[in-house]
Amino acid sequence: MAPLRQTTGWRRNSAAMRADAGASDSGNTARSLLYTTAQWEAECFAAFGEGRDPAACPECGQTGFFGPRIDATERGYRQCRFCGFTQAVGAEPQQFQAIVHSCRGWPTSARAPYVWWVAPEVESFLCPFCSRRLPIDEVRTPRPVDDPDHAWWRVPQGRKRFYYLRFWENWVVTKGRAYL
Repeated sequence: MAPLRQTTGWRRNSAAMRADAGASDSGNTARSLLYTTAQWEAECFAAFGEGRDPAACPECGQTGFFGPRIDATERGYRQCRFCGFTQAVGAEPQQFQAIVHSCRGWPTSARAPYVWWVAPEVESFLCPFCSRRLPIDEVRTPRPVDDPDHAWWRVPQGRKRFYYLRFWENWVVTKGRAYL
């Protein structure tokens, strides 16, 4: 199945983004790519405070997978669980690696093994379901966006918040969220 829209990609389009933001080559050009606390707070408020429909990922365009998040250290970021686009507050976007472990406790989501995302520099992974530390090379998997046969391509697109809340409630790892 083909993507719903052509992906322009934040890496390939970063120069155009800086130009659009009015940044000059002699100044701080990375500033226009940084994700601010104000942006993260606005995205959180829209998703959780106002209950707006899920936003599309700025990288792959999928809905139902992208949104604001918070990590264990309470650092804000946004991520797409379909393509791995990840951006922490105060940072430029990164492409995270997709991993799946085959232990008994590993969950499924939308009829596929749950995809865990790790930063590109990570070399090993501590599975939260079996407590084994594994080299990334043993658990790396193709990103759903790159695998046209991945079950997540069948997740309906462009739906309202209520639809996604009902859709994801059937899966333990997403119960109560409007996006994966």
